[in-house]
Amino acid sequence: MRTMFGLALVGLIGGLAAQAARADDHKGPHGGIVVEWGEEEYHPEIVVDAKAGTVTVYVYGNHDDLHKKKLKAIDSKNLKLVLKTSPATTVTLEPAPEKDDPKGSSTKFTAKHDVFGKDMKWEGTISGKVGTKPYSGDFKQK
Repeated sequence: MRTMFGLALVGLIGGLAAQAARADDHKGPHGGIVVEWGEEEYHPEIVVDAKAGTVTVYVYGNHDDLHKKKLKAIDSKNLKLVLKTSPATTVTLEPAPEKDDPKGSSTKFTAKHDVFGKDMKWEGTISGKVGTKPYSGDFKQK
């Protein structure tokens, strides 16, 4: 009896964890891949433009900000994408502040690289510092 209860509990917890993971498994406002940083602190959205060979990352605050399409400027010198390609590719994204972003902060980061000219499913890690606090999150495009 305990074994059945234990298995049922494990199944319930696993199901809830999978459901929570699926909750953020959607496209962002720009049609990109959304990643969670911290405990719902930030949500970078990765948008690849294969025709231009570029990547743009838009930064949103918490989950509500993401759903309201409210960008959040962060104090970060750059962001890094480590792509699971063969061989692995590391791309540094530079700030591309919008006119309303506070000085020294940006809601958008961009980079151009040959790897983005390929039409493929993207997988990897995006990382950066906001102020002095490091953040990192994995992503896998479906």
